[in-house]
Amino acid sequence: MLGRRQLRAKAMQALYAYYRGNKDLLLVEKNMVRSVYEVEKLYYALLTVLIALKSEAEKRIEIGLQKNFPTEEELNPNRKFVENAIFRILDSRSDLSDFTTRNKQLDWSVEDVYPSKILKELLEDKKFIKYMLSDERSFEEDKKLMMYIFTNYVAQSEEIFNFLEQQQLSWADDLHIANTMVLNTIKSFQEEGANALFTLLLDEEHLDFTRELLRLSVHHEKELTELIDEKAQNWDFERIALIDRIILQMALAEFLYFPSIPPKVTINEYVEMSKSYSTPKSKTFVNGILDKTLKDLKTEGKIRKSARGLM
Repeated sequence: MLGRRQLRAKAMQALYAYYRGNKDLLLVEKNMVRSVYEVEKLYYALLTVLIALKSEAEKRIEIGLQKNFPTEEELNPNRKFVENAIFRILDSRSDLSDFTTRNKQLDWSVEDVYPSKILKELLEDKKFIKYMLSDERSFEEDKKLMMYIFTNYVAQSEEIFNFLEQQQLSWADDLHIANTMVLNTIKSFQEEGANALFTLLLDEEHLDFTRELLRLSVHHEKELTELIDEKAQNWDFERIALIDRIILQMALAEFLYFPSIPPKVTINEYVEMSKSYSTPKSKTFVNGILDKTLKDLKTEGKIRKSARGLM
């Protein structure tokens, strides 16, 4: 599931597009919502890389069996990898097979160069070799191997990254989110019982939060930028990095117009965002401005927060 930090990041990216020239707020909002749902598409695409790895391994076994003079190893192939319990769960998911049918451009059986290269590297990997030679067969061992493969071979693949970025430009920013979702999905799988994929949004309220954050940050732009300018007295407002200005603008909107979100949560979230999306010095600048502004707004009685806090 997308957390509020990821949804805040989507609103930030939308505001960046707005201030870089696309002043049609309705269109910006529409593009933002679409990009939220694109994360789910990326998540499914990454899960199907694992299924493609199994297909490549099965293909390799079949080629060996069909040779005119197969070796003893080819006649009696080690099927431990292709029989990995995580593959059985993924293969049982009709939503994943439906995804591949609907998105032919993301069919890894067509783009087989990527899973083929990963499998070739895996066959030389000491941990993979140890797994294949071990007589132990357990669900936890299968799960650990799959998490290892995804972390070290799929998530780290520059070729897969470049391919996905060509399919959807926004995925360059979303890949770390989708990678985390895949790892958490595998981690959640159990040997017994139903195993579900992650739901992108808990409910519509999460998307409403993102829309409101975007709208209120724009509608109260004059008030919010005046607050930033006032508190950043030693800085020329026009010289503050655009991303920092947007981060501060959004955080101040949360202070003033989102009564259910505790100010400390807001500060922590936007300081973390500044680490990911802005300059090395930004976190200190953002933290200082927000801390100073919060104290003044509290003194002026402008901060009104309810007891229920939302992350």
